[in-house]
Amino acid sequence: MKIDKFTIFPAIHMRNGEVVRFTQGDIDNPVVFHSDPIACAEQWIEQGAEWLHVVNLDAAFDEDAKHNWKLIERIAGLDVKLQFGGGIRNLDDVHWAMKSGITRVIVGTTAVENPQMVAEAIAAYGGNAIVLALDADAEGEVKTHGWRAGGSIQATTLAIQMRQLGVTTAVHTSIHVDGSMTGADLDSSVELAHLSGLKIIVGGGIGTMHDVRDCFNRDGLVGVIIGKALYTGNVNLKKALRLAARKDSFEAGLPKWKADQCTPWNRFGYELVEHNLKKHVPVESPPLHVLDAGGGNGTDSLKLARMNHVVDLVDISQEMLRDARANAALAGVTDRLRTHPMDLFNARKKFAPESFDLVLCHNVIQFVDEASALIEILAAVLKPGGLLSLISANQYSLPYQAAFLDGDLDKAFAQLDQMSQHNAVFDINVHEYRPDEVIAWLADHGFSLEAHYGIRCLYNYWGTNELKEDSATYHKLKRLEMEFTEREPYKLTARQFQLIARKT
Repeated sequence: MKIDKFTIFPAIHMRNGEVVRFTQGDIDNPVVFHSDPIACAEQWIEQGAEWLHVVNLDAAFDEDAKHNWKLIERIAGLDVKLQFGGGIRNLDDVHWAMKSGITRVIVGTTAVENPQMVAEAIAAYGGNAIVLALDADAEGEVKTHGWRAGGSIQATTLAIQMRQLGVTTAVHTSIHVDGSMTGADLDSSVELAHLSGLKIIVGGGIGTMHDVRDCFNRDGLVGVIIGKALYTGNVNLKKALRLAARKDSFEAGLPKWKADQCTPWNRFGYELVEHNLKKHVPVESPPLHVLDAGGGNGTDSLKLARMNHVVDLVDISQEMLRDARANAALAGVTDRLRTHPMDLFNARKKFAPESFDLVLCHNVIQFVDEASALIEILAAVLKPGGLLSLISANQYSLPYQAAFLDGDLDKAFAQLDQMSQHNAVFDINVHEYRPDEVIAWLADHGFSLEAHYGIRCLYNYWGTNELKEDSATYHKLKRLEMEFTEREPYKLTARQFQLIARKT
């Protein structure tokens, strides 16, 4: 089965009927994390796992592939896809695995010692059903027989050989960081993907959510295996899965997003945001260094680039950034736009403290789980005295949306305290915040509020799209919106709020 999205694999390593983990290949001192592998698997499935990475360590160490087979068959019968390895020595082992309902079989020692068997397994089940295990030391040498023997072959060499046989995917485990929770050896994994042409699943070293985020948007990396960090609680599986799902949603949602940008309400929203921002960054402003945090295809920040400002655009979606570069080329500002495919929560790793004069964070915080933490990160890379423009969907608008757009008064009543909403463009649930709570977060992280604007105070609730397309009507609405945008109480019920804050 082909992996079409970035996949997170909870790891279940079984030894003597228990779930264990080693550190840096020390097989004599396992740490037992769970006494019941079935209950462990069910726990990860309940939290949303679609795949499990299961390794039969008894077979890997004792050379007998039949250890734990009944237990593994029971796990394979659960509602989850299984990636399984450990002690796969011959074609009969592969046949057993496939008949047991295992989706993909991992081969390591056999790939080194019996490549013909790998070729026969691929011929029987296809290249996507057989995954190569590349367990390598710090020098890149492959270790076999449960990491106890050197295979006298480099990981890159073995990867290329297996690619020629038809293998498409490999699990790359850097033994020197495995179980250490100090971060994966991603440079080696990326280089391996580049040189071999294989899709790489990262194994070993994951310790925090930042480590998981580091794996995103790395060329050739299609998944990550998380073991000890899940069992110790350092990584929350639900959050990790949700983060990966959002990344995939942004990639897949670009066509809908571009169509949505062309709707009358969004076209006007962009115009109003630009109007408000120019009150704080006038046209005659000297060139600024701008961070467009989660800026997608750059619709807001490219306007600043045309004003001669230099923009660093960060987004988790490669597709969004590709479109941003195309838009920059059309606008003639390619030299003033730099794109960075990465998760915003790793911004402090990419940019030096106090690097930017202006940060745009437009319609981003509703898509993250830790909005206040993100504001703290943005504050760290903003210069003292620098400006933050933050836009988010307004929770106060939900009852109005339900009453006026849906004509559903019961729904309007139910949404008085609703704090989430389904986003149809990206097909995910998003947070709905109230401006006062975000203003409090800004104060907590060293910002003073300069302005609070409402975006589309009336536009979303009045009239039809056909009326709004009428030129005379549009100008009347625009006049009202320009007046409403900073007036109370109108701005409080706008569909979005825009906050301009200065770092003190």
